[in-house]
Amino acid sequence: MKLTSREREIVEALQKEPLISQDELALHFGISRSSVAVHISNLMKKGVILGKGYVFNKRVSIVVIGQAYMEIRIQEADHTMIDMQYAGFSLEVCNTLADYGAITQIITVVGNDDLGNSILKQLQANDVDITHIYRHSEKRTCKRIVSGRRILFEEGFVHKDFQQAIAAREWVASNCDWLIVEPEFTEMLGNKILNRTDRTPVLCGCWYTDGKAVPDFLKNYNLLVLGTANFQDYDFYINKGLELVETGTKNCIITDGSHNMIWLNDEGSRDFPLPPNQNFNSCTDLHLFLAGLVHGLSAGYPMRQALRIASGAAHLNREGA
Repeated sequence: MKLTSREREIVEALQKEPLISQDELALHFGISRSSVAVHISNLMKKGVILGKGYVFNKRVSIVVIGQAYMEIRIQEADHTMIDMQYAGFSLEVCNTLADYGAITQIITVVGNDDLGNSILKQLQANDVDITHIYRHSEKRTCKRIVSGRRILFEEGFVHKDFQQAIAAREWVASNCDWLIVEPEFTEMLGNKILNRTDRTPVLCGCWYTDGKAVPDFLKNYNLLVLGTANFQDYDFYINKGLELVETGTKNCIITDGSHNMIWLNDEGSRDFPLPPNQNFNSCTDLHLFLAGLVHGLSAGYPMRQALRIASGAAHLNREGA
């Protein structure tokens, strides 16, 4: 859902002259008034314009911390299929947010090799800020060979590589509006972020649970999405979410990706049915749901509408898979 060239032109015109009419816009661009109305409607859906009167969404900064790598996926059915794609939490979240026109900066580690260059080019093509990517001088960019949900082989970086990269970029992570972190890197964040009493940055993450205990570090998140296969043990998940809220989580969303979304905060819990035809895999696509949710909330939408955007973002990935 990246802005088209015409949409960008209309945004520039509206920012220069907020009181311009749709008829004047149509005359200026040499298109019909109905076409202008469609473009403006699309800009509202994408969160660039918040409502009538051309109230523009405040551009916020979003930093994403996580992995980026080449995934080699093996599918064995009647005949073997091998597919390759750029993947990883940070890369996929940044690309999803960029599709909405969000400002995104990525903190990750890649090698100083051709694969690293290719990943950087793809991110740049999606207008992602790659300034804070660490290029490792001695190791090659990570590659994973995957079958189903199993990682068969991996050539990658160790815990220390990411720890050093994140520590060196703590100022960037501390001074954004929204900070989205791959769960395994949460404890690498400095105390300046984890122990802040204000809400800047809003620390965001996700975790898939199969009914077992969730890690203690999840309480550090201001915005947390929990994925589950189903809600057969509904009370268990409600209680788990409320426990997280009581220990520090500001907003906890629980979803099975098929039927329901539950929003829990210090005011209690609210259920929202998943919109029709917007189901997704609550295990593999949860980070994309989180990306859509952050976009919706950062654009000023209420939680109900932000959740619809989130399920749509995750579902679109499922369709494209």
